[in-house]
Amino acid sequence: MKEIGFKFRPIYLMLPCVVFLLFLIIYPFGYNIVMSLYDISFLTGRTSWTGLGNYLELFQDPYFHNSVRVTIILVLSALVVETLLGLVAALFLAEKFKGRGLARMLLIIPLGTIPVINGYLFKLIFFPGASVATHILMQLGLVSEEVHWLTNPVLANITVIAADAWQWTPFMMLIMLAGLQAIPQQPYELAALDGLSPLRVFFKITLPQMKQALAIAILIRTMDLLRLFDAVFALTGGGPQSATETVAYYIYRTGFQTFRIGYASATSLVVWATIFVIAFVAVKKIFKEPERA
Repeated sequence: MKEIGFKFRPIYLMLPCVVFLLFLIIYPFGYNIVMSLYDISFLTGRTSWTGLGNYLELFQDPYFHNSVRVTIILVLSALVVETLLGLVAALFLAEKFKGRGLARMLLIIPLGTIPVINGYLFKLIFFPGASVATHILMQLGLVSEEVHWLTNPVLANITVIAADAWQWTPFMMLIMLAGLQAIPQQPYELAALDGLSPLRVFFKITLPQMKQALAIAILIRTMDLLRLFDAVFALTGGGPQSATETVAYYIYRTGFQTFRIGYASATSLVVWATIFVIAFVAVKKIFKEPERA
C-alpha cells in the first residue's frame, strides 16, 4: 500500500495545479469562445446565435479600427521612451559610485505602484484647471496660460505615455541591468588596451552583448502594452473623442458600458490571438539555437 501511495504521490501533488488550470484558465477561456459566437445583450436580455457574425462586424467597425491605431501609436511611443530611459538608467546604475544602492531603491519605487492608482496620481498632476504640471511650467516661464493636457488629443496621448513610462521604465531598467552585469569583463579590458572611446565600446561591445536581454524586455513590455487599460481608464476614459481609446479600453466599453458581451468576447479573442502570435514568433527568434557549421 505504501508503494502504491508513493507511486501516485506526484499526481496528488499536481492536483492543485490541474484544478487551477482547469477552473481558472481552460474553463473561462472556453466559455469566452462560446460567448463570442452569440449576440448577447444584458440590456435587452436577448441571446441569439451569430456564429462568426461578431468577428465579421468587428473588422468593419470604425471604432475598433481607431482603437487599433491608437494602441499601435501608444505601444511604439511608450516602447521607445521606456527602452531609452531604461537603458540610460541601467548604464548609470552599472557604474560603481557612492549611494548606488539607494539610487537603485529609489528608481524602482514606481514599479510597486498599482497601475490604476498610478493613473489617478497622474490625473491629479494634469487635472484641468488645477494642473501641477501647468503651474510648474508657468513658474518657469515656459507657458503663459492653462495647458489642456487631458482635453487635447495629442497631449492626452502624451500624458498616457508619461504615466506608463513612469511606472514601467524601472522594469526595463532591471532587465537591462541584469544583461549588463552578465557581460564578461575581458572584452572591456581589451578595448581599454586598444584605446577605444566609450561610445565605440558601447556600440561594439555593450549593445551586442545585451541584445538578448534587450529583446526580452521589449517583448514583455510589448505584450503588456497591447492590453494597456489602467492608465487610459484613470486618466482620460478613452477621450477626448476616442483619441486615447486603446483596444483593451474598447473591449471594456463594449462589454461593460454597452453590455454587448458576445461582441466584447470576440474582440478579446482577436487581441489574445494577436499577442500569442507576436510572442510565439518573437520567443522562437530570440531563443533560436545558433546554426552548427
